[in-house]
Amino acid sequence: MRPNISAALAAGLLLLAACGTADPPPGEESMTEEPETVTTSAAEETAGAESGFTNPVHPYNFPDPQIIRDEDGTYVAIATNGNGMNVQMLTSPDMVTWTEADDPLPRIASWSAEGKVWAPEIIRWTDGSYRLYYTTRAPQPEWQCISVATSDTLRGPYVDDSAEPFICEIDEGGSIDQSPFIDSEGNAWLYWKNDGNAASVDTYIRVQRLTADGLGVEGEVTDLLVQDLPWEGELIEGPAVVEVDGVFHMFYSGNGYWTDRYAVGHATADSPTGPFTKSGDPLLVTNEVAAGPGHNQLLEVDGQWWTVYHAWEPDFIGMDAIGRQMWLSRVTFDGRTAEIEPPTVQHPQRP
Repeated sequence: MRPNISAALAAGLLLLAACGTADPPPGEESMTEEPETVTTSAAEETAGAESGFTNPVHPYNFPDPQIIRDEDGTYVAIATNGNGMNVQMLTSPDMVTWTEADDPLPRIASWSAEGKVWAPEIIRWTDGSYRLYYTTRAPQPEWQCISVATSDTLRGPYVDDSAEPFICEIDEGGSIDQSPFIDSEGNAWLYWKNDGNAASVDTYIRVQRLTADGLGVEGEVTDLLVQDLPWEGELIEGPAVVEVDGVFHMFYSGNGYWTDRYAVGHATADSPTGPFTKSGDPLLVTNEVAAGPGHNQLLEVDGQWWTVYHAWEPDFIGMDAIGRQMWLSRVTFDGRTAEIEPPTVQHPQRP
């Protein structure tokens, strides 16, 4: 589709999320399906394996996922529009058994139009309320821009009463794949991508400081990464930043999400504004059970880091009838290096 650990964790919110990109095939990210209630149970599929689980944890179309832990211990997952919702939402007691919930964003900004709400991400703000940043149609509907909505509770409903887009770089193809982050010193940042591949220009992952209320940006815009490695193809997107032992790790996706070349890259820095140094080859790539894994986010559970991401079934790449399903993999950090385990169907460890 084109279309997070820091102080936020101390505030009690654990983050985990994921994007789309270039002009998708006709009909991509549409909201034409009728709403349907779905419940997925990895436990039922893995009878007797109480210590493990089955991937994908949600075998339905759920692109650009993020998982957040609510204050009551419930896990909440959100994703790009679909199933009759602007923002898809699921809930789970354990991160592997998911039940559909209500749309947390029943109305989008008045300056936009429904049908292309991509890559939503939620963060708990310093006052205990929540911000939902999302990509949506620009006033010129052929482009995508960024907006933000607020709620007193994680599950919403979120309200966006903005009069204009939050960030909207029309001259560079639009703006998508926004990802909020609060560092260990309490500074709030927004990462995003100019949708350059939509306008045949370079794609940059950028960062800018968020205002005190999280409803605006201020200060200098810094370009952090551009597509410059062979595996990235014509684009990079879907930034996700975590801080581990003083090192800022950025995960991002490259290439076309509708292909088996889509993959997750990694870069590190000593500051949330960079400079970031890429690790080189991608950390998460297609294998025999999952194709085009990407647009990931991260979450720490009882000392273990996990990443959530979407992937196609290898025999159904680009087919929305099955779509991009939600997967979980463990992540390990060692200084400036990171590893993501390959997509695994019968996973031996539950979160």
